[in-house]
Amino acid sequence: MIPTAPLNPGAASPLYLQLQRTLRSLIQANEWNPGMRLPAVPDLALRFKVHRLTVLKALAGLKRTGWVQTVTGRGSFVSDYLPEAPALLDPDSFPFQGSSLRVREDELGPWLGDTLEAAQNRSLVSFSAAFPPTDLLPGDALRRLYTRTMKELDAEAWVYAAPAGHPSYLTGVADWLRDEGEPVPPGWGIRSIPGSQAGLALVLESLTIPGDRVLVESPCYVGALALIRTLGREAVPVPVDRNGLNPDRLASILQKGDAKFLFTVPTFHNPTGMTLSRARRERILALTRAHGVTIVEDDTYGDLRFIGGRTPSFRSLPGAEHVIHLGSFSKSVAAGLRLGYIIAPDAVLGRLALVQEVHTIALPTLSQAVIGHFLESGGFRRHLVRIRKALRERRDAMLEAIQASFPRDAEVTEPKGGMHLWVVLPEDVSALDLHREAISHGLGFAPGPLFFPDGRGTNCLRLNFSTHAPSVTREAIERLGGLIHARPGVSPPKELP
Repeated sequence: MIPTAPLNPGAASPLYLQLQRTLRSLIQANEWNPGMRLPAVPDLALRFKVHRLTVLKALAGLKRTGWVQTVTGRGSFVSDYLPEAPALLDPDSFPFQGSSLRVREDELGPWLGDTLEAAQNRSLVSFSAAFPPTDLLPGDALRRLYTRTMKELDAEAWVYAAPAGHPSYLTGVADWLRDEGEPVPPGWGIRSIPGSQAGLALVLESLTIPGDRVLVESPCYVGALALIRTLGREAVPVPVDRNGLNPDRLASILQKGDAKFLFTVPTFHNPTGMTLSRARRERILALTRAHGVTIVEDDTYGDLRFIGGRTPSFRSLPGAEHVIHLGSFSKSVAAGLRLGYIIAPDAVLGRLALVQEVHTIALPTLSQAVIGHFLESGGFRRHLVRIRKALRERRDAMLEAIQASFPRDAEVTEPKGGMHLWVVLPEDVSALDLHREAISHGLGFAPGPLFFPDGRGTNCLRLNFSTHAPSVTREAIERLGGLIHARPGVSPPKELP
């Protein structure tokens, strides 16, 4: 019989949830096999030193999530067909938020800048920030296009472009989106912006004032939280579950009626990597429309899908007149381009233009024209074939390494695109403490509390799988797993099937 860690009455997590996790780990470790009868409730209560009602509550949760089935008059049995992935501790819980413990904002420090620096520190094997890896950049194609475009534009390459964007770039983006089944509709416009982060800043400055409340996913993209906080707005968290932003929680929060807009990364969500289903998008669209709340969708990772077709964006659905769409080539082509686009109804775009032109006047003509050529020539599509394949291989390498090296009760997402995944470690593991230790061992990652406005995520990590070759990732994740297991009370690694 494998040893089980004792339950901790002083922990933040209730005893029934601790027991539920422990019983599930026994099933996952094949200590209790499918079809096997579980010990009686009094026996489990005696073994784990808890009240029988605690046992019943834990078993009820396992039954709801598919791990246990009950036969009247005979007792509880391990289900014949177990869930393919770890089930939620409770159908109403939000596992990506991790432990109920919180950290104070002053414990985080200037994490956005530190995270970017760590990602660029060559002495670290860092999984902290999602950049296109240098070995996957379309460098040769871009070099040729820059040379060709400079000759074509001649002196025009060095003058201001139109404030809305260079015509070749705007046309290239519009044609690409049309071919992807997401045309810019009549009555809507498109403008060039220096990446999605700049687009969000533009919306915040144009449509809100200090003190306004902005709805964000929980967890949320760290750059969005930093921007909202810096500009004096309030980030209001809406929980994310395994199917994305939770509409029921959103409906409850919208009842207060004081939110200015909802910021969301619905496709390959940053940081969890999950994708919001079309059904949920339609419901969220209807809820926000009914409450007069604008949706700002960041589709930065939308082109980096590994399988299947594109999930329709919010703006492409019926009744999307209150949507502002942000796109970027920072992840799909090269981060240093700082080039993206914003799509919105003409009236909204006109309001945004007043602020944008004060800030940027115009974006570089040459880079816009180059990306316009890259899109129109088919170079971007050919590049996507290569980078999607490589990113999928790197994701698989990281998942395999986590499976082999991390605790068996760690929860891990399996994104179908993008650049990162989310890990929830045992609740007693501090991501901040682990991060400090990892840095001293030449490893980097993004700790979970970065992604919450209220200090959650203390036992969570975001790992970017794009930056390193599979062999480097496997070795580094194995070392990170060793640091996790060196911490007291952590279970052994998962066993590969």
